[in-house]
Amino acid sequence: MSGAVRVLVFYSAAAGHEGSVIDAYRRVSMGMRGTAGLLSSQLLQSALDPSEFAVLSEWTSLSQFNSWEQGSRHKGQTSALRSYRDDDSGKGYGIYEVVDQF
Repeated sequence: MSGAVRVLVFYSAAAGHEGSVIDAYRRVSMGMRGTAGLLSSQLLQSALDPSEFAVLSEWTSLSQFNSWEQGSRHKGQTSALRSYRDDDSGKGYGIYEVVDQF
């Protein structure tokens, strides 16, 4: 087990406004640079529905992610994306610990 954690957060945009999500992600990602424990972040766009997005972030550990998420900077750092969050199909996010990889 590597201890690394992957976090997926789902977003959606109105048709024709996909660029707004991309711009918001870029603003958020600039503010996240240097965050303790954050290894990488990617904005993924659905190949089946271009209005659907996910942010996949990789963290060194669940404790590092939890420290950031429960900290005072979390909400401010991610506020640009908040209005695009897609909670309609459930909780809108997933947190996964890496148990094996090659």
